[in-house]
Amino acid sequence: MRFAFITPRYGAEITGDAERACRQLAEHLSRRHDVEVLTTTARDAGTWRGEYSEGADRVRRVHVRRFAVSPGHDRATHERLEQQLRTAPRTRADELAWVRALGPSSAGLIEHLRRQHGSYDALVFFGLCHPLAVAGLELAPRRSVLFPCVRPGPALRFGLWADLLSTPVSVGFFSNAERQLVCDYVGLVPRHEEIVGIGVDPPSRQSYPRHQQDPADAIDSEHDEAPGGADEEETPADYLSAPGIPFRRRHRLYGDFAFYGGRVEADNGSEELLEYYDAYAAGGNDLPLVLMGAKMLKVPETPYLRLSGVLPDRERMTAYEAASVTIVPGAGDLLAESTLQSLAVGTPVLTSTRNPAAVDHCREAGAGLCYADRDEFVEALTLLSRQTDLRKRMSESGRRYVRQHHQWDAVMGRFERLVGRAR
Repeated sequence: MRFAFITPRYGAEITGDAERACRQLAEHLSRRHDVEVLTTTARDAGTWRGEYSEGADRVRRVHVRRFAVSPGHDRATHERLEQQLRTAPRTRADELAWVRALGPSSAGLIEHLRRQHGSYDALVFFGLCHPLAVAGLELAPRRSVLFPCVRPGPALRFGLWADLLSTPVSVGFFSNAERQLVCDYVGLVPRHEEIVGIGVDPPSRQSYPRHQQDPADAIDSEHDEAPGGADEEETPADYLSAPGIPFRRRHRLYGDFAFYGGRVEADNGSEELLEYYDAYAAGGNDLPLVLMGAKMLKVPETPYLRLSGVLPDRERMTAYEAASVTIVPGAGDLLAESTLQSLAVGTPVLTSTRNPAAVDHCREAGAGLCYADRDEFVEALTLLSRQTDLRKRMSESGRRYVRQHHQWDAVMGRFERLVGRAR
């Protein structure tokens, strides 16, 4: 089959949920089918300014066709309309003006779809609330599939979305939480729908023999001690065959630890996490917290906090595997990818209840706990840190859940079932 994936921006360095999901699906689907991504030259969703070159491109084996961004995005107008439409009666014309001001528009991309849509077996749109979807879906609705990729917000109350969600032949979701969000806000159950989800490829477990050790990881036993005062000679004999050894040795972590695998910034739950963890440590608990990702706020200097910096993708899964528990503090995570990656390698998850996709995965897998406030956080983390048998049961449940539902073969099967209606 030949697919066109339509998304406002696309690139290996773009990490937004919708764009990342689009890229991952395109890369895996291109192994079986002909996939062409139609997108704009924009890189930054804040400005929608054209930064890529117009024309054909190839990103990780996927053919990409970029079109120039048309004028129309106006951040000030969009913010004014958003405030106005929250409080005043609105018409369809008002809602369409909001979409145009949000951006991005591309007359060239829409013209390409108008002339060439018949050459594709299916048009797959990523993102509900942008002009490309609003203008593109009406061109070939019986061959169109939509992934809404929505987040909670007042704009989801617009009447425009019910009409738009009824236009394509089928609608795909990345989690049950996203589907429920559409039902609650828009009040619509699509005629044909599928929770496709996102895939995870668990790495094979690796040992870390001494003869393969990176010299930079070596510890000078005469002058340098491992955390907790134990040098390398005192580590257990089976240490080098334990999970996540490459990450543990590189960062000198020789015992249990909790892990947060995201950016450390104020608006994604990190600040709350640091506050809650301080309360946990004040209760006499000594489980260290390792933070991964760019540091965008000041982190207190305390014995229980360790910074691992930004990790490459190849090391990320090893870090999850090394941890005793992964903490997911953010809200509104569309993909809950860090949760699935952690479960895939057998590490239980402690997630905020503000992240419904992560909560769903933890409950369905039986491989994690949730917290709504500081007291629940401390209680849940204390339980996970002390109950080795509980972590072991959760570990097996998490691995089994990902094997059954979130390996890429299963995801591709659900995707092909979704788009089968558009053939």
